[in-house]
Amino acid sequence: MECPNCTATLPDDDIFCEECGVRLVEEQAPEPVPGGCSCGAGPGEVDEDGFCTRCGKRVRPRPEDHIEIVVSPDFAAVSDRGLRHDRNEDRAAIRAVPGAAAATCILVVCDGVSSSYDSQTAAETAAETILEALAHESTMQDAFADAATRAAALGRAGEAPSTTAVAARIADHTIEIGWVGDSRAYWIDGAGAKQLTRDHSWLNDVVASGEITFDEAVKDQRAHAITRWLGGDAGENALPEITQFEIPGAGALLFCTDGLWNYAPAEPEIAKAVNDAGLPDGADALTVCRRLIDFAKEQGGHDNITAALLRFPEPEDKQNGERIPS
Repeated sequence: MECPNCTATLPDDDIFCEECGVRLVEEQAPEPVPGGCSCGAGPGEVDEDGFCTRCGKRVRPRPEDHIEIVVSPDFAAVSDRGLRHDRNEDRAAIRAVPGAAAATCILVVCDGVSSSYDSQTAAETAAETILEALAHESTMQDAFADAATRAAALGRAGEAPSTTAVAARIADHTIEIGWVGDSRAYWIDGAGAKQLTRDHSWLNDVVASGEITFDEAVKDQRAHAITRWLGGDAGENALPEITQFEIPGAGALLFCTDGLWNYAPAEPEIAKAVNDAGLPDGADALTVCRRLIDFAKEQGGHDNITAALLRFPEPEDKQNGERIPS
């Protein structure tokens, strides 16, 4: 045969040209082995953590890489590793509290700080602690204090796991929200989206204090550094900001981490993302959350992504005031 690169005449069974070294035969990718890796490694070459011992690729996802929680068609949460991070450091916890005097729902979303040790454990601990505290009628401030103590206890010498947190307790037509960090809460209805939280970030702090303008601050590399969090090194920075929001009628409460809102940071943009995910068309909460995760992945999926949605349909009998979804 003849080399396509240098035209040298070569034996038919050569793989490389003896004159110029070019490969003459295309390298065949190994056939994937069921339960193994795409590099050709078999199931026995995948370690207990799910990594291929031959090429190092993750073969089996961790259970926490994609988490779905469903309380009802109106109440669900989805958390996903995204496309770039090796693990999912976000966590969500949601619950409808049975037997409460008024119908009560609780949402918590936490985003483990990637630069800290074992941040996914801090996020999981904070989410579950706040959920349980609010379900047992602790104040929002006490719930966060308890979570801060437990997150701080996770630390080892010189290492402090940390996380953001945003939480809500919905009862008697009122949403009470507490948060530290930059995970967000939005109210979304036919009029658009309203951000109910204010990011605890260097940018917002210096602009609010009048030190520099927004246009100057947004160009600084510290712009999105969080200024409140839960963790062993937080101190007074673990104090939550708390607000209340009166439910105006039909709409939805959306909680999300920056893995979602970074791709739709302005209120009209997040409203469009939620509407495109099917909320106005009656899609159930799980479907809307899944589509929001897909939206973030389509934009690049650079971070972990979490969305929790509680939908408030128009009440059948507006006079009885009941707006909490079943």
